[in-house]
Amino acid sequence: MRKIVLFFAVLGLVVRCFGVTNGVISTTTRDGRRVVVKAVDGNIFRVSNIAPGESEKRTQAAVLAADDFQGGMASDSINMVITLPSGVSAVLDRRSGSVCFMDSTGRLLTDSGVRGGAEGKRSIELTPTAAGSFYGGGERGHSFDVQGDTLVMYNRQNYGYTEGDPRISQMNICVPVFVSKIGGYSVLFDDYAAATLVMGDPIVYTSESRRPVSYYFIYGEGTLAGVTEEYSRLTGRQKLPPFWALGYITSKYGYKTESETRGVIDTLKREGYPVDGVVLDLYWYGKETDMGRLEWDKSQWGDHRKMLSDLKNQGVNTVIISQPYVNKIGAIDNYNELASKGMLTKDKNGKINDVTTWVGEAGMLDVANPDTRRWLRERYRTLTDEGVTGWWGDLGEPEVHPETIVHANGETTREYHNVYGNVWSSIIYDLFNDEYPDTRLMTLMRGGTAGLQRYSVFPWSTDVSRSWGGLQPQVKIMLNSGLSGFGYMSHDVGGFAIDEANPTDPELYVRWLQLGTFSPILRTHSQRFAEPYKYPEYRDIILPLVKMRYEWLPYNYTLAYENAVKGYPLVRPLNFESVGATPYDSIVDEYMWGSEVLVAPVLQQGATSREVIFPEGTWIDFADPAVSYHGPATVNYAAPLERLPLFVKNGAFIPQAPYAMENTGDYDPSSYTVLYYPRGDVKSSYTLYEDDRSSNNSIEQGDYALIRFTGDASGKDIKVAMELTGDYPGMNGSKEVVLELPGIPASEIAWVKVDGNKTAISEEMLKIKIILQANSAVNVEIRKK
Repeated sequence: MRKIVLFFAVLGLVVRCFGVTNGVISTTTRDGRRVVVKAVDGNIFRVSNIAPGESEKRTQAAVLAADDFQGGMASDSINMVITLPSGVSAVLDRRSGSVCFMDSTGRLLTDSGVRGGAEGKRSIELTPTAAGSFYGGGERGHSFDVQGDTLVMYNRQNYGYTEGDPRISQMNICVPVFVSKIGGYSVLFDDYAAATLVMGDPIVYTSESRRPVSYYFIYGEGTLAGVTEEYSRLTGRQKLPPFWALGYITSKYGYKTESETRGVIDTLKREGYPVDGVVLDLYWYGKETDMGRLEWDKSQWGDHRKMLSDLKNQGVNTVIISQPYVNKIGAIDNYNELASKGMLTKDKNGKINDVTTWVGEAGMLDVANPDTRRWLRERYRTLTDEGVTGWWGDLGEPEVHPETIVHANGETTREYHNVYGNVWSSIIYDLFNDEYPDTRLMTLMRGGTAGLQRYSVFPWSTDVSRSWGGLQPQVKIMLNSGLSGFGYMSHDVGGFAIDEANPTDPELYVRWLQLGTFSPILRTHSQRFAEPYKYPEYRDIILPLVKMRYEWLPYNYTLAYENAVKGYPLVRPLNFESVGATPYDSIVDEYMWGSEVLVAPVLQQGATSREVIFPEGTWIDFADPAVSYHGPATVNYAAPLERLPLFVKNGAFIPQAPYAMENTGDYDPSSYTVLYYPRGDVKSSYTLYEDDRSSNNSIEQGDYALIRFTGDASGKDIKVAMELTGDYPGMNGSKEVVLELPGIPASEIAWVKVDGNKTAISEEMLKIKIILQANSAVNVEIRKK
């Protein structure tokens, strides 16, 4: 009660009533508009503004219902207010229909309540209180901070793009969302029609939707982490990935035959590279003009079932491509069947609207038609039963989408274009959910909009140039995508679109692989020279990088868990957990890998050093843990080709799997090496996640275990507590944990006790071996000399 009274005192209002309601306030303005503000949950409002004679449109974007949430309410003759438990309030003016959002610091954002726009368009104006950094918009490569930009919301492919290319302000996955760093909130427009979002003062969203556009105000309690958690609650979170997807995946345009595919895997293994996946581009069904045939070509793949089985037995999972088009040459039988049953796209007169793709004339699958979805689902089921493990949805913007098309649901191309990838992805997701409920799904998809992540989609930044200019935007793309819900955005490691005059650049390949090792998915892909063994002169650098990916599996799988339960992206901006403006709000060439690791990839040709900006605190050099840096600071860091600048936060615990693996099937959760980095006086904690790595509902069913590490370093004393809780079918009854303190020589230690008993340590490095039992705790004490 006190908070509400004080809040109204600031506004100069008199409180007439206060009480618990159904969380809805509404008014009808003088021009007959109906404005409704509804509390969706403890941090989210939905705002609708509907003209007389119109009805509200609710799209697929949100999975949270907004019907039963309770909130505090106050009103007077002018304003009505809902205050949520977080302290954020929505104030609705009865007369004008304006909506003001406030937290304890004051006004955050104001909606004037006026709706306008040119003929055939709808416009919403929102005025932020303070200037500052804004992020989001989906996949964007031109900038991280989008303040002042005009973001076009219409998915588009940009073949061979590079840094500075104006095309990459509009990419393949556009999301009508912006995130405010200063206010710690975001706004998602509940719309997927073609639109523009002008990030000025005011912020103006203009849509081509024929129906009213509502929006969600999402309060993150001041941080990007909070915004991300709430946004992902609203739009849906991604399930845990297939464990193999966190390993190394090889891909090329394209492996043309069974013998070539087997040969690539055999060569990788012979050269000592662990590998978990192979991606087959369009040649699995024959040649380019067979697009849409969705059937293995027997002349190129003599016994594909046996090949798929043999690869699986070697720990290699096979992903195959599919597109939205049915070519009228090689796939004419499917074309005729689909055309006769009305499953291809049509124009406004009901006539089939063929398209011209880069491989010729084709029909386009109308996924707005339930019959088309059922037909596709059956094809995917048959191929999955034959041994295909994952799916690749290519050209799904869709790349060619004539504006003469009217889809089966009555929406035009301009209305339906952005959501096509979501609907297409849902076909595969629903198939697996219904018929393979115990199988985790990986779908590579490059088109879609808000909520795409909940269909187990692993997007990538499409056909990037194999050049230094192609490498440079990738951090920005991963950062903006991550704040738009896509925690697994990745890229074609090595660069896809080659320059025929300079098809290979070994230095570029190494630097790109360094970035890829600390990206959500490590998948090399190019038109030629894609595999790491193609660069034998740098084998001593490349092979350890790929192996490093496997050593980091315990840490990376825990990042996947954080994404599944909080929506946190794996790649995070340096200011992800900070409140208010920071000096790091616009950094575009560094990022956090989770909360504990700072990655500063080298993105310039010929560079043997780079400037690294360190936030507040102490950061330990992963490559040389005897060296620390104290932020805030900018340091010129030596980075010869063999070194990726990688730094660990003071007090961090980094679990590792430092043993040889041929694939993720060799992963052993009964044994961990945990690196601990205490410098000076510091308290810290970390929670490691593990499960059976295959069940699709481990988290929902509680079939998992957590190992919590807490550290307390003070003066000469270092204390570490470990606690193992939870279990799952097949879990080891005990675990060997080797606690290692890199950069602290054993010669500096007076003694070590485990549960009060002194224990021996290595003479060279501080390593402590511990046996941790299920549902038990161990305490380690270390005394420095």
